[in-house]
Amino acid sequence: MLKHVFNSTYRILIKSRRWFYMRYNHVFFFLNNAKVGYNFRVYNAFFLTTFDSSKIVIGNNFLFTSGGSYNPLSRNIKGSIRVNKDASLIIGDNVGISSACIWVHKSIRIGNNVKIGGDCILIDSDCHSLNYLDRRNDYDDLVNKEDKEIVIEDDVLIGARCIVLKGVHIGSRSIIGAGSVVTKDIPSDCIAAGNPCKVIKTVEVNSCK
Repeated sequence: MLKHVFNSTYRILIKSRRWFYMRYNHVFFFLNNAKVGYNFRVYNAFFLTTFDSSKIVIGNNFLFTSGGSYNPLSRNIKGSIRVNKDASLIIGDNVGISSACIWVHKSIRIGNNVKIGGDCILIDSDCHSLNYLDRRNDYDDLVNKEDKEIVIEDDVLIGARCIVLKGVHIGSRSIIGAGSVVTKDIPSDCIAAGNPCKVIKTVEVNSCK
């Protein structure tokens, strides 16, 4: 009996927390000039950093679970999005993300029906100059870093703990295996994995229907 009461109370607390953060985060995104579609859901505490010239556009049916073990793979890792000055983050419809870190220096575009697994990192910049002399000075380090757009097309599945680096273009319907480091373009309709991520095999689209 005691166990039943405890479990029921716990479920009520979880639902209340989810309800609160869904509404809190919706207002939080609105106050940061993000344009979001209907059924926008961000569960749990979340880090969002933008600037006046940042651009965020998110489509319908967006779901971002942030820590709280909503997805057990994410455990208590809080999700975060940072969009730098003059940078843009464009996300399509029906996108699901679990406790990812998305840091946009230039542009990241995510298509429709994309799933991004727990604890992934998407970053479109080296963040620092690759020249050690530049890195000795903060200004030179900043102005000489390299930024390149990331594009993730429709229906892509990215497994847990993947890292997608600058300049990468992942084609439609492709699957990126868990723990991969994606440094180069991945074509459509394939399974790719590893560090660095490489195509393992192609997928017949008709066989998936």
